[in-house]
This record gives sequence, C-alpha cells and structure tokens, in this order.
Amino acid sequence: MSHFKGVFFDLHGTILLSDDVDHAWETWVHAFHDEMVERGAVVGFDDFKVYLGNLFESDAPEFDEPGFSLFMRRVKELGHRLGAEIPSVEIRPLVDRLVRLWHRGMYLDPETVEVLGRLRERYVVGLITNWEHTPRIFELVDELGMHGLFDSIVVSDDVGCAKPNPRIFSIALEKHGLIASEAVYVGDMDVDVQGALGAGLKPVLIKRLGSNGTWDPYSDKKDCDYDPSVVSVIRRLSELPELLDNL
Repeated sequence: MSHFKGVFFDLHGTILLSDDVDHAWETWVHAFHDEMVERGAVVGFDDFKVYLGNLFESDAPEFDEPGFSLFMRRVKELGHRLGAEIPSVEIRPLVDRLVRLWHRGMYLDPETVEVLGRLRERYVVGLITNWEHTPRIFELVDELGMHGLFDSIVVSDDVGCAKPNPRIFSIALEKHGLIASEAVYVGDMDVDVQGALGAGLKPVLIKRLGSNGTWDPYSDKKDCDYDPSVVSVIRRLSELPELLDNL
C-alpha cells in the first residue's frame, strides 16, 4: 500500500487536453489581435504575436488595481504599450472572452472522473495550476463537471507565485496538513517535474504522445531524460493508481 497521502495534479495538458495546441494558439492570437486593434492598438499581427510570445514570461506589471487578476493587469498594460487605452471597466469582460476562447475545443481526459474518483477514496486530491485569471479556473470546473473531484484548488494568480516556485506547492500541502514527502505531483511538462522536485514532492510525468502532441513542445528541455528512480512516467491517467501502489 502506498505511503503517500496526497496526489496533486496540473491542469492543462495533464487532465485538460487539446488535440492541436498550435492551432489553438494561432486562433487565440488572431482573436486577441483583433480585439486590441478594435480598441486602437497600432501593431501588425506578426509583431503582436511576438509580444504575446513573451507576455507570460515577463515580470508582472508594476501597477495594481483592486479586483484585477494578473492577466487583466497584463492586458491593460499591453494595451497602453500599443496605443490602446482600455478603460478598466472593459478589461474584465475582454479578458473573460479571451480566456474562454483559449479553452474552446479543449476537453477533459475521458479517464479523469473515474481515476480521480478512485484516488479520492484513499488520498487527498488537489489541483495546482499556473493560470493568470483565477475566476476562469472555477468557471471551468463548473463547465466540465469537475465538482467533487478536488479537495483543494490552488491557482498561481490567486496565491502570487507559480510553478516551479516551491511556495505554490507548500500552499497546497498546508491546506491539508501534509508534508512534501507525503505527496505526489502529476504533470505533463518539465516545469511540473522541476517544481515538484524543488518542493520535495514525488513527480509523476504523464508523457502522452499522439492525442496531445509531442511532449512539452514549448520547453528547451523537451528531450531531456529523467532518472526513473526519481521521476515516474505514465502514458495515461489510468496507470496512476497502480503506480502509486508500487511507489
């Protein structure tokens, strides 16, 4: 029987899938560009695409505004930089449209409900996700019928730190009185593996090939190999319960 007490999951690419991330990105960038140009931004599509490619890796905007998520702040700052002064009252509806569009066509891994239901009989089950607009995550939980699958949900935007920062994992563990060595983190990218290792959790990499594209196409570590005694690898969610029994 496993000595672990908690199993935590990444969201995008781990339980929420897309059959064509590149197409989804291209569609989203076009829609975002159209929205900004309509509001007065002076920027061509190719240049705008470069802006967005760097947007989420850049430091958080220095200004703060009550009720604004990190992505709302980024959008307002980006508009200002490109000549589109978007009134604060219009930022939330714009951001809501954009994040819903990003999730269009994405779907819950068909094994999610059964596997997480089985795990919750024996473990604390939580979600730890890097996402810059917290309201959308809880909206998505409603849309996809994920109520009752998680004992806790930790969103980077809400807690002010993101993977691979160990603090986001500590926050999740503290909610359940767990220590790092009692928990597993399941993710699909190198940032998930490195974050879990840095925080002291056991990393499990779900390395799908095919339905979700080549593993970690946006990381320069996409071809790295891990020590199997340190990082466990599964190909589908349904392999996880048996893996946990044998760790």
